[in-house]
Amino acid sequence: MRKSRVLLAGVAVAAAGAATSAFTAGNTFEPGVDQAIAGYGEATVTGANITAIHYNRDTTNQSLLASVVWETDTDLSSLGANDATLTLSKAGVFVESYGCTIAPVTFEITCTVGDVTFEDFNKAGLAVGGE
Repeated sequence: MRKSRVLLAGVAVAAAGAATSAFTAGNTFEPGVDQAIAGYGEATVTGANITAIHYNRDTTNQSLLASVVWETDTDLSSLGANDATLTLSKAGVFVESYGCTIAPVTFEITCTVGDVTFEDFNKAGLAVGGE
């Protein structure tokens, strides 16, 4: 049986949550997470505790989203390094998905983007799962 942990930030990844067979833990969100960051709409987190979300601009074209880095204090070392996907949407419409890298030692999940402007999305979702 596939065990998955799904982190949701916005309804853009509702389909990813429906595709998993189990959810673990409850919803926890650190009080200090900035909700005024560009592209951040809402957060529903199941299975891990997200402590910060960083939306990083491209160094040569500031209108582009270079990457999204999610910080967690949940041990994800049982997952593969590439068992995470970022999904961007705008007004409930899918924009794009990107593979992410899980760094269990630093407890960071980094999703490299590079081709989407900040105006192109208003919700970011993260699905994390593994065998």
